[in-house]
Parts: sequence; C-alpha cells; structure tokens
Amino acid sequence: MEKQNVTAKPAQNTLAGTGVERARCWQVRDCGGKPAAKPLYAVDGWFFTQRLSGIQRYATEVLAELDKIAPPGALEVVIPEGAPQPVYENLKVVVYGKQNGLWEQRDFPRYLKKAGRRWLCMCNVIPLYAYGSAGIAVWHDVCYRARPDFYRDPRGRASAAWHRLQYRAMARQACGIVTVSEFSKSEIVKYYKVDPGRITVIGNAWQHMQRIQADPEVFAGKGKWSALHKGQYYFSMANLLKNKNFPWVLRAAKNAPREIFAIAGDGSLQSQAEELGLANLPNVVYLGYVTDGEAKTLMANCKAFLFPTLYEGFGIPPLEAVACGAPRVLVSDTPCMREIYGPCAGYIDLAVNHGDVNRITPPAAAPAELLAKYSWAESARRLAGLLF
Repeated sequence: MEKQNVTAKPAQNTLAGTGVERARCWQVRDCGGKPAAKPLYAVDGWFFTQRLSGIQRYATEVLAELDKIAPPGALEVVIPEGAPQPVYENLKVVVYGKQNGLWEQRDFPRYLKKAGRRWLCMCNVIPLYAYGSAGIAVWHDVCYRARPDFYRDPRGRASAAWHRLQYRAMARQACGIVTVSEFSKSEIVKYYKVDPGRITVIGNAWQHMQRIQADPEVFAGKGKWSALHKGQYYFSMANLLKNKNFPWVLRAAKNAPREIFAIAGDGSLQSQAEELGLANLPNVVYLGYVTDGEAKTLMANCKAFLFPTLYEGFGIPPLEAVACGAPRVLVSDTPCMREIYGPCAGYIDLAVNHGDVNRITPPAAAPAELLAKYSWAESARRLAGLLF
C-alpha cells in the first residue's frame, strides 16, 4: 500500500544532483501541497540503487532539470524500498516493492498496472512484460549488438545476451525511443530496423561538473602524486571495458618516454598492463580511484585529456574534462566523436595510430566552444515535450 508522507530535508549529494535519503516502503513524497496533475508516466527508478556511471548520470540529471519545469505531480519516479530517495519539488516519488534483482521485471510492472501508468525507462532496460503498458525507452547505444567481440568471457556473453534481448524488446514495445546522438540513432535503425520517426535525440551535458569542488591539495607541496606537474601530463580515466581502449594509452606512453601519462582507475589496470607486456613503464602514473574533486583538478591542469574509445553512444568524459578546464581533448576519430566534438577536439585515427600522441590531428577550435552546445536543462525541455 502507498501512503502519503512528507520526508525530512536530507543532506545534498553533489554528484547525484538531488538530495537523497533512504526510503521506506510506505513513503510517497507529493508536491508540496500544490494542485497535482494526473501522472501518465512513471519512471523506472532502479538506477538510484546503482553505482553512478554514464547512463545513471543521464537519468539523474535530466530528472533533476525536469523537476523544475514539470507540472506538479505530472510525473512519478518509482523506486524500491531502501533505495536512496531523490527529493523533488514537482515530481512525485513512489516507493513500491522490495529491493531485489527482479524489481524491474516484477514489482515495477505491477505498479504500472495498479496505477494505470505508462513507463519511462532511462537506462537501457525496460520491463519485458508490463501488462499491456507501453512507454518511452532511453536507449543509449547498441554496443552489445554492434561489437560482440568486446564480450568474450562468460560474464560478458551473459550480459550481451541480456542486453540484446532488451534491445529487441525496446524496438518492438516502446511507443517512443530516446537516444543520445544521431550516431546512436543511426545504429538503432541499422541493427533493429526501427522507424527513424520513432526516435528522438536528446543528448548528455556537463553542468553537473559545476557542483564539484576542485581539490586544491593535488599539487600542493609534493602533492599526492609527486611526479605530476601542472600542464605536463596526459590524463585519462580508464577501466577494463574493451571499448575504452586502455592499451592505446599504454602504447602511447611507451612511444613517448619523455611524456607523463596519468591514468585513473582501479588496480586491475596494472594487472592488464602486465598481461600486455607494458608493465612498469616509468612515465606512467597509476592514480587508482580518484575523488571527484581530484578528477576535476587533474582535468583542469593536464596537458591533454585522452579518450581513445572504440565505441560510444555519446562519450561524455571529454565533455566533462572541457567543463573542468582541460586545454585539449584528444578523442578517437569515429563518427560519434566527430558528431559530438566537431572541430573542438583533436582526433586519433585508430586505423593507423596504434599509440602515438604526436600523430593526432589537432583541434581546429577552442574546446570551450563545446559547452554552449549541451545543456541538461535543454535535454529536460526536449523530454518534457514527449511526456506532457
């Protein structure tokens, strides 16, 4: 059963974009006593239980901006019991069902049926059976379909199978599809024969970086990383996902021994470097996990931010780097990166450049020119046009 309750004001979470608190199963937060519109859509809020990465960031930031312009009560955000609870002025938060791995496929569809809502799913997953309810899917990319070679281990193959099932379901069941770039739209049309008229492009943005306070201690005295000096290192944020192309950065470091390469990410990066025969490069500084404040400082003071990705639906890290003041962003020369970054980035032709920072097409325009192109407020305005 839902009950109404006004929650206490929580501490602000600067990364999430909204205040959050732990929700109880009986909580529903209404819209401050304002006259409420009847909701048509309910948002799948499972992403509030997940670690914040690109797609969760998109959902969090767009909803925070949508809250500023939505009619009071016209949109619900449904979350499981125990999930961090966002605090909104106009969006209504409903807590329904227990937090477990079946919530999106069992409890959320049950709520849709009970309340008579359509679904808005913002993170590449929809309910496969929603009791006849239709909805809008935010479909970020088709990497699992376009690049199956990235997913060769058992866990990767299982994840790819699940996501390809989701892709087929979104193509078949969604009454509307949102994606983050024209490139991603073209990929959805190519692989799943979706009518382009069903797809709306609503991109990512960068304003969340303004809420992060740069860490002033990174370069104070010897600093946390004494080998790093302002303006004298290449910075990248890596993981072991194949599309992020971490080996390219290591090869670049090997080929430019006088340059310093700072790489943020967990300790498994060094294990992969050993497997590649590129361990113990003296000009590579493994930073481990960095705080948001440290990342902002490292971006602002790098020589260039490296992003040699093999596949993206949008690719937000270089945009975040520019927002922090990175003087250059160097990205792979792919259709997606060309669309998003245009003349404001330098381009790595991965077909011929297998690791050389001196063979990169330089930017033709200032990176900061990118910032006017992207806005979470504009993304929310465009999504509102589909919802209200």
